[in-house]
Amino acid sequence: MARLHAPRQAVRRGGCGAADALARGAIRLIPLLILDLDLLVLAAAGWWLLPHVQRFLVAHGRLEPNYRGAAIPRGMGIVLWLLIGVQEALAQILLLLLRSADATQFVDLSTKDSWAYIAARQIEVDVRLFAFAATVVFVAGWTDDLIGDKSVKGLKGHFRYCRDAGTLSMGAVKALLISAACFGAQIAANAQIPIWEMGINGLLLLLLTNALNLLDVRPGRALKAFIAGAGCLLLIGGPASAAGAGAGAPYMYALLPVLAGALLLYRQDAGARGMLGDAGSNMLGFTLGYGVVMAAPIPVKLLVVALLLYMHVQAEISSISALIERNRFLNWLDRLGRT
Repeated sequence: MARLHAPRQAVRRGGCGAADALARGAIRLIPLLILDLDLLVLAAAGWWLLPHVQRFLVAHGRLEPNYRGAAIPRGMGIVLWLLIGVQEALAQILLLLLRSADATQFVDLSTKDSWAYIAARQIEVDVRLFAFAATVVFVAGWTDDLIGDKSVKGLKGHFRYCRDAGTLSMGAVKALLISAACFGAQIAANAQIPIWEMGINGLLLLLLTNALNLLDVRPGRALKAFIAGAGCLLLIGGPASAAGAGAGAPYMYALLPVLAGALLLYRQDAGARGMLGDAGSNMLGFTLGYGVVMAAPIPVKLLVVALLLYMHVQAEISSISALIERNRFLNWLDRLGRT
C-alpha cells in the first residue's frame, strides 16, 4: 500500500512546487505591472493637462516670439512639473497599498531583498527627493521665464550684467538655486559615497541641466536630446531590471513622468506651436542628469562631464546652433520632424 500512495504524494509535492514557482513568478511581475499602469495614468493625465496649460498661458499673456518671430505660448514645460506631482500622488497611494498588504502579510516589507521593500524605499527616499529637487529647478526656471532678461546670455553676459547693474541677474540666481538643488540632492541621497564623487555627480547634474536649456533654441531640439538619453537609460534599467531585481532601477519612477510629458509635448514643440521655456528645458536636463548619475559608472560620468564642458565652451565662443549646422548628420537630425 505504501508503494501505491508514494506516487500520489510525489505528485502532490510536485504540484505544490509548481504552484509555488508560478506564484513567485507572478509576484515578480508585479513591479512591471505597476510601471505599466503608472505610465498609462501619466499619459492620460498629460493628455488632459496639455490643452489646459496652453489655454492658461494664452489667457495670461504668456506669448513670446519664437526664432521665426511668431508669437506662441512660452512655459509649456509646466506640464512636466505637474506630471511629477501626479507621480508623487501615485507613489503615495502605492506606498499605502504596500503597507496595507504588509499588514495582511501579502507582501513582506521587512526583507530588504524583496521587491516590496525596495519599492517602498524608492518611494520614501528616491521619488520624494527627486520631486523636491525638481520643484526647486522648476521654480528657478519658471521665475526666470517670468522676470528674467532674455537679452542676457552666456557667462560673460551675466557677469557683465552683475557688474553694470550692481546686482545678480535672474539667470545667475537660477544658476545658484539649481546648483543648490543638484548638490543638495547628492548629499541627501548618497551620504556614503566619497566627496569627490559627489562633486562629479553634482557638476554633471548642473551642466546637463543647463545643456538642455542651451539646446532649447530651435523647435524639438531639447526634447529629441532628452528622449534619446531617456531611451538609453530605459534600456539600462527598465523592464529587465524590474523583472530581475524586483523593483526596477532607482531612477525609473523619477524618469517616467518627465518622459511621458516630453513625448506628449514633442509634436507641439517640434511644430513651433509652443515653447518649453527655461522651466521645461531645465527640468529635462535635471531629470536626464539624475538618471545618468544613478545609472552610469564613474568613467562614463567623467566622459559626459568632459563633453558637456566642451559644449558650454562652444556656446560661449560661437553657438550650439552653428556647431550643429556645420555637421551634416547633426543638422539632418536637428531638422527631422520639424515643421
